[in-house]
Amino acid sequence: MYSGVIQSLAHNFNCLLSAQKVALVALVEGLDDPEMRNSALEEIGADLAGLPPELQQRLVDLAEGLEDAEDCVFVLRGFGTGVAGLAPELQQRLLVLADGIDEPNYRALALSALGAGVTGLTPELQQRLVVLVERLDNPGHRASVLEVLGAGVAGLRPRSSCVSSSLPRDLTPCIAPELWRALQQRLVALAEGLGEPEDGARALRGFGAGLTGLAPEPQQRLVALAEGLDQPWNRASALVALGIGVTGLAPELQQRLLVLADGIHEPNYHAFALSALGIGVTGQAPELQQPLGVLAERLDNPGHRALALEVLGAGVAVFAPELQQRLVVLAEGLDGANRASALRGLGAGVPRLAPELQQRLAVLAESIDDPEYLVMALAGLRQGLAGLAPELQRRIAALADGLDEPEYRARALAALLP
Repeated sequence: MYSGVIQSLAHNFNCLLSAQKVALVALVEGLDDPEMRNSALEEIGADLAGLPPELQQRLVDLAEGLEDAEDCVFVLRGFGTGVAGLAPELQQRLLVLADGIDEPNYRALALSALGAGVTGLTPELQQRLVVLVERLDNPGHRASVLEVLGAGVAGLRPRSSCVSSSLPRDLTPCIAPELWRALQQRLVALAEGLGEPEDGARALRGFGAGLTGLAPEPQQRLVALAEGLDQPWNRASALVALGIGVTGLAPELQQRLLVLADGIHEPNYHAFALSALGIGVTGQAPELQQPLGVLAERLDNPGHRALALEVLGAGVAVFAPELQQRLVVLAEGLDGANRASALRGLGAGVPRLAPELQQRLAVLAESIDDPEYLVMALAGLRQGLAGLAPELQRRIAALADGLDEPEYRARALAALLP
């Protein structure tokens, strides 16, 4: 009962008053049951960055006192991005803790946990973390850490202030910008040095979010790494990640990614990769938007075309008129659920289409007989409903009101609510 109360309080830690938080940490410190203590630490750790320094230090003390490697990883995962809110001296102690884990798999997991807060570490500790990753012997372990670190790679940049003098002397107090560029290069080199294609794909999956913050040269190296993946799933999963940052790439690199997606011969993965690149299509140059439309037209499977339209539709408002018309033609060639999926993607951009294309999309919605699919289509069209002419608004609203079954009529009317 006693430990159950502690667990309940830990779960609601951010709702407690300051004095109650202090009291709860003291109770956790006194727990004899390792499982309960670790679970409570994980809950409390989620609020780590917002705690007073004295409580932060006590939680780090608790983590350092854990003897079991698995327990240590469990708690460090709980700390997560909150590590970024710690004083440099405490961040340093957690890095030492992770590096001191003897079992290689758990050491890699601990470094991954700390990597979640990499952008909030001091520059010198970011550098130390990368060194520790470079020292991992197993390529699969390096890949697993890179999958986490890659998302923060763009944040590896110098800060204006120096770090505490309490840090070890082998850490340089202030880092020049050129050294920070070199640090990003080292992470990319780590990804290039992974022997197995699966490991390379895994590392690339982490770099997508940070891709736009990299200099052109490491961007080019990551695209080249993706081009070296032959297995369809590895290539498609890498493109899904790189698609997140595709708008920050030079047109030449965007073009290479399009060619890479088009070269996937397995239909499911081909559509998967194309849709992933379509997420960033609104930021691509017009000459690259057109090839995406061509690739979508070449998909044989109606479900794959619907998936591509659902993603590409998010950018239809800024496409050239010719490409807008081609996408509407593609939607007109679909039936049932696939037609509804396409309308769900195109809906938000409908007000920016020519009146003739708006009319054709309204006709498409009117042609859907299945009430389930009609509700799906109306939910997509609702996003752009306010920007349509009154006559079209009335026609779309009449679709919802004309459903016979009360359940579907209610759902359709709810789908059209702003």
